[in-house]
Amino acid sequence: MKEKRENPMKGILGFAGDKKKELMSARILSFLSVLAGFIPYICIAILLNGILEKRMEHGRVILLLAAAWSGYLIKTLLFSKATMMSHRAAYQIMKNIRMRLMDKLAKMPMGEIQKKTAGEIKHLIIDDVEQLEYPLAHAIPEQMGYTLLPVLVIVFLITIDFRLALASLASSVLGTLAYSGIMLGHGEMMKRYMEANATMNGTIVEYINGMEVIKAFNQGDSSFKKFHTAVVNVKDMTLKWYRRCWPYMSLGQAIMPSCIAFVLPVGILLLRNSSVTQGELITSIVLALGIVGALQKRMEFREHEAVFYELQPKIAAALEEVELETTRETTGDFIKEAVKVYDIEFKKVSFAYDKQEVLHDISLKIPQGTSTALIGPSGSGKSTLAKLLNRFWDVTEGEIRIGGRNLKSFSMKELTDMVSYVSQDTFLFGRSIMDNIRIGKPDATDQEVMRAARLAQCEEFIQRFPDGYRTNAADAGKRLSGGERQRIVLARAILKDAPIVILDEATAFVDPENEDKIQDAIVVVTKNKTLITIAHRLSTVMFLDQLILLEKGNIAARGSHEELLDTSDTYRRMWEAHLTSTAWSLGGGAQND
Repeated sequence: MKEKRENPMKGILGFAGDKKKELMSARILSFLSVLAGFIPYICIAILLNGILEKRMEHGRVILLLAAAWSGYLIKTLLFSKATMMSHRAAYQIMKNIRMRLMDKLAKMPMGEIQKKTAGEIKHLIIDDVEQLEYPLAHAIPEQMGYTLLPVLVIVFLITIDFRLALASLASSVLGTLAYSGIMLGHGEMMKRYMEANATMNGTIVEYINGMEVIKAFNQGDSSFKKFHTAVVNVKDMTLKWYRRCWPYMSLGQAIMPSCIAFVLPVGILLLRNSSVTQGELITSIVLALGIVGALQKRMEFREHEAVFYELQPKIAAALEEVELETTRETTGDFIKEAVKVYDIEFKKVSFAYDKQEVLHDISLKIPQGTSTALIGPSGSGKSTLAKLLNRFWDVTEGEIRIGGRNLKSFSMKELTDMVSYVSQDTFLFGRSIMDNIRIGKPDATDQEVMRAARLAQCEEFIQRFPDGYRTNAADAGKRLSGGERQRIVLARAILKDAPIVILDEATAFVDPENEDKIQDAIVVVTKNKTLITIAHRLSTVMFLDQLILLEKGNIAARGSHEELLDTSDTYRRMWEAHLTSTAWSLGGGAQND
């Protein structure tokens, strides 16, 4: 048995907000406008009958013409009002869907977001939602009028003569069958088109983001070829779809308006047999012509409804996915008791990316106000462990506690208020430097922002720009060095003033000249805080309270710098390698040139 399709309005109206009544009103006004649009046809039928019967008075002619013009004017006014209301409702719904998706994406674990490309996310939020505009603003509000009117006309024609009614329907039925060919394989074509579009969006984002690398390694031809292939694929897919639809569409558009070719012969035969009068024949012909436009519109809407049927489950599934991944925001056993201490404890924590476990049975305590470094070779699980504390992902097994409370008992707002996470990836938004720092505390005054910038050693380079703090960070672009960008990010953390600070390779890409300034800024950020830092440069963490050496997702050793030198061969080799590289950078390398 064929599965019954869900009403396309179901669920969507939930996003209409205060525009729900307006959308319903638009449907009623649209129906009334279609009815009003039929007044001119009725007037013309009466006028032609009167002229043929030579009983049409001059005053009645003027009255009928005035009624026809009035009907047309009322139709136009009602349709304009209905369209305005339906568009307001449509854009409200689209805005609310996009805002819901963006709001939930902001709360989803980073691991879940990173499973999708930027192009896929952009395609869903921008392109897919945009395709809802026509069905919401036109097809749904107007379909009632364009469906009911032909039904009413056919019922009226049946009262004249059922054979005339059937004849008037002939072209519509044949035209509808021709149009229906468009829907053959529509679902598969739509799926392939959307996949091609998503691939193109992802390629465009990748191409633009990687432009510097493309130019640096002279990969323009190969990278552009990938971009070109993606664009051509969308073009070919679109043309293939259109070529497949054009014959059916052309045939339908040719057949549907030709109702007079069916009504006139049948009507003449009935007239000869005295089954209908001349007036009834003329009325039937005019009314049959009048419903052609309504039926053509209905078929046009049918195609857009098919798109709607395809998009609605996809958007609904996306919303369901983000709702599922953010259930901790709405269904957790949250405790509304403020945390008084910020001790951190990892209790037998294991974590797997998909099915590959990367952390194994980690148990670790970090007392409040102490500093801890996570060290070890690349891939040992340092960053993963830190990100679990910030709930970028949730643990697979075990639990993480802050102040004795399970991490999952905190709302996202509570957690983000407690933890400042500073990554090696220094992302700056296309806003002023002032606003980029203010992200740490959205309600901060300008004076508070500037104080944080001074403490993070930012003021010196900010003053180089003519607009100072008002300089757009995107416009500043490459004029900001890696160290300067890092200091802006640290200024955010200073402004936020969270009790727990995580520094994930915060000085990984910083030149030696800027490293001292960043270290000074870090001292300010972490003063009286619970600090967790990840670093490859052991000299930056050797004086911290405890060092945790990770290897292959396990804790291989823990202790102070001196203790690890005595007890861990791995740490001793790492320290010797660090000393060698430091000596080389201070002059050994230059001497060998």
